[in-house]
This record gives sequence, C-alpha cells and structure tokens, in this order.
Amino acid sequence: MGYLDKPQRLWWRKVLFQTHLWVGVILGLYIIVIGLTGSILVFRDELALASHPDLNFENSANPARWPDLTKVMRNVQATYPEYKLVSAYMPTAVTKGFLVYMEGANERWIYVIADPADGRIAGSMDLKTSWLFWMSDLHIRLLAGNVGWILNGLGAGFLVLLTVTGLILWWPGIKTWPRALTITRKRSWKRINFDLHSAIGFWTLSIVFMWALSGVYFVFPKQFEAVVNYVSPVAAGVEPQVKLPPPVDGQSADIQSLLAQAKAASPASKLAGIYIPKNAKSPITVFMARHALRDFSQMDRIYFDPSSGRQLAIWHAGVNPTLGSKFVYWLSPLHFGVYWGTGVKILWAALGLSLPVLTITGALMYWNRSLSKYWAKLKFPPTRAAPPGRVPRRSISIVRM
Repeated sequence: MGYLDKPQRLWWRKVLFQTHLWVGVILGLYIIVIGLTGSILVFRDELALASHPDLNFENSANPARWPDLTKVMRNVQATYPEYKLVSAYMPTAVTKGFLVYMEGANERWIYVIADPADGRIAGSMDLKTSWLFWMSDLHIRLLAGNVGWILNGLGAGFLVLLTVTGLILWWPGIKTWPRALTITRKRSWKRINFDLHSAIGFWTLSIVFMWALSGVYFVFPKQFEAVVNYVSPVAAGVEPQVKLPPPVDGQSADIQSLLAQAKAASPASKLAGIYIPKNAKSPITVFMARHALRDFSQMDRIYFDPSSGRQLAIWHAGVNPTLGSKFVYWLSPLHFGVYWGTGVKILWAALGLSLPVLTITGALMYWNRSLSKYWAKLKFPPTRAAPPGRVPRRSISIVRM
C-alpha cells in the first residue's frame, strides 16, 4: 500500500492537505481578486475604447497611406505641451488609431488617439481617472504601491505552492483516478462541489502554475533568472542591459533619424512603435514587428543613445536558442495572452475565472468537512447530561404522553 493505490492514508499527504487548506484559506480573497481582475484586463484595449466611443475609427486607413509616426508625435506634443511624450505606437486591429502615451505632473498619464488617415488628434483618455487604471493597479500592486508589488510576488509564490500541493492531493488512487477528471451530476451538491474543485483544478493546473510562476518572475526577475541559469543559459530570452555613454548637455537624438536606422537594422520588419525614456539614463527603444504590429512576443527591439542617436544594441525578442531563454522569455507573453487574437483572449479570460471558482469550491469543501460541524455545535449546543437516577425533563414529557 502506497501513494499510487491508497494515498489518503499516508501521513505526509495529510500534512500537505493541511498546508494546501490553510494557504488557500489565507489567500482566498487575494486569489479571487487576481483571477477576476486578470480576466477583465485581458480585454483592456477593447474595454478602454468601448468606454470612449468617440475615439473609435470604423475602418483603419490603408497602411500605405498612414502619416509618418514622427508627424503624429509632433502634433500630439504641440497639443499637450504640459505633458512629456513617453511612447507612440502604430495603429493595430484593436486600437485602429495611433496611440501616444503621455506623462504629466503629479503622476498623471493620458493616452492620446490620432486618426490613421491624416494624423488628426481625435482625443485622449485620462488613465488616472479610468476604472481600468484602478483595475490594473489592483491586479499589479494591490492598490498599495511598491509594498503591494512585493506582496503580489509573494502571493504568486504561495500560489505556486498551492498548485504543486493540489496536484499531489488530486491523485485519488490507481483504480479511481479517471473519475477525478470529470464531474458527476447525479449526486449530492457536496459531491458535485468536490468534483468541480478536483476536475477544474486538474484541467487548469498547467496554466495556473504558469501564471503563478510568471507572477514571481515579474517581481523577482534577477533571482528567478539566476535559478534558471543554473540549468540553461537565459541571456537570449532576457532584455539586454544597455550601457549608455555619458550624456551630452543640450544634445538630443533626432527621432526620424532613429526610425530610419531601425528600419535599416531590421529591414524585414514593420515599425510598431517607439519608447522615449524620461531622462538620458536609459536608451530610446524602437520596436520593429516581425509579425503582427501588436505581437510583442516576436519583435526586434533596437536601442539608441538618447543624446547622439547612435545605435547601441538590438534584441531579437522571441529568438531563443537555449531552453532557459525560451522558458524565461515566454513567461511574459503567455501570462498576458493578448498577442494572438480574440480567440486566445476569450480562452485566457475564461481560464482566469477558474481561480475564483477553485477558491469558492475549496471554501465550500472546508465548510462541509469542518466548519459546518463547529457551527452546528454553536447553534445547537449538546444538552447537559441528567444526574444518575433522574429522568430528563424531555423524557418525562414523552412518558406522560
């Protein structure tokens, strides 16, 4: 008798059960919030545009006739001089218009939308007052700034523990394991709830594990990469650390020249966007898409000196020669699931809802097994035993009847 045939009787499995139970109880609300907000944020771009119908374009203009990105950037900067231009992106199937990200004083951010036909500014979205910004901050930082960011990474680590212990606890035995993959409807609600937790937990295990692992990676990247690097090199899958020469006062790179250099460095790609740092301590990054304009999983990133405009490095994101680089790189695209069309987005959003479902079914199992018994004792306390030789009052009334 062992784990394969009678796992329920093993002492170490009982320890894992208690670990799984109490981690789930403590993190229950956190897991529900992460699952719900993550499912919503999969459609962040669509929801943002739906909230601002005036910024939608019925049909995107012919890409061959799109105005130059630098012209759009100049128009936006002239219209919003109190803001600093941070990044600009070409029209896509979702946004349809040019998307320019601006940062102002007091941590105020706006997205400016420009018409793909002529570069005319259609309007802007204030991210600080947007419910989607609040939703994103809740998902990423738990509305608690840097402290929430760290807590989110730790919560993701405990979610990894939940998935691992859940897989071990899921195994019912060699004779009955196929039944743990399905839900039997012709049983009591308690049994159906147990089957839901067991089956959903098994079928969503791999993606929940990936979400949890990538959540740890986002918060603790250096430590994570160091561990993976022991097994296989990760360098190709990680954005390079570009060293800048000392900045030159009063000198700044010409954006149009940078875009021309980027096109020459990645001739088979299409311009997707540009990122301009707040200061000269970070490089300007030009994004050149090897596939779809919105698919950042397959994109060349070309880095330039913000002072001289000299090309410093190029990273072929998505080209990973080693197992370690593939593993580390794909954690980010797979976590978000937004680069491969509406079908994948729907699937990711639906799978994200498995987290609150697993939490609720797990809580109901805990209620059925333990809490309901304690509740029954509190609600209906046991009657005090009668002294020897004395008939309880209730018994006397029955005799009289």
